[in-house]
Amino acid sequence: MQKEDTGSERRPLRLIVIIFVAILIILVVGLLFYFNIGGISNHTLKYFSNIPILKGLIQVKPTTNYADELKKLTSELNTKQKELQNAEISLSDKQKQIDELQLQLQKQQNELNSLKVQVNSKKTDLKTLATYYENMDPQNAANILNQITDNNILIGILGNMNKDNASKILEQLDPKKAADITKILYTNASTVP
Repeated sequence: MQKEDTGSERRPLRLIVIIFVAILIILVVGLLFYFNIGGISNHTLKYFSNIPILKGLIQVKPTTNYADELKKLTSELNTKQKELQNAEISLSDKQKQIDELQLQLQKQQNELNSLKVQVNSKKTDLKTLATYYENMDPQNAANILNQITDNNILIGILGNMNKDNASKILEQLDPKKAADITKILYTNASTVP
């Protein structure tokens, strides 16, 4: 009796294996059609579309020419690569221009800093010189300043003095020189914003 039991136990197991294999085959065939592996669905659908009952249900997709599409995509890719190369060249040129402008700006800043140092040095020297003349007798200072022909130097010296001392020295200067200095001071004062 035990032999009959093992035979009856094998039948449901065989049935399960057969059903599993059938489902697996259906699944594999379905995947082949779904992903159109090897163009199987296009070829098969052409044959099924000739059957009158299935003709209205099946739509055959036109086959695409992959070679033409590949050429088109390759052409587009080449165009984009050329555009990218041109953009890179343009960007490189712009970067060179920026670098040159930055270099020029740095040179000009260095020159400006050098000029500022020179101006500050001259201002310091002018203040020192003005202090010397302030400490002198106004008549003696005026006699010396009358000998200076550059009125801008005189204006620089007098401008760095105390107003009382500057007016005392200006009073002692040659009247024509004092008038010239006054005109220059007035012109400078009226042009300063």
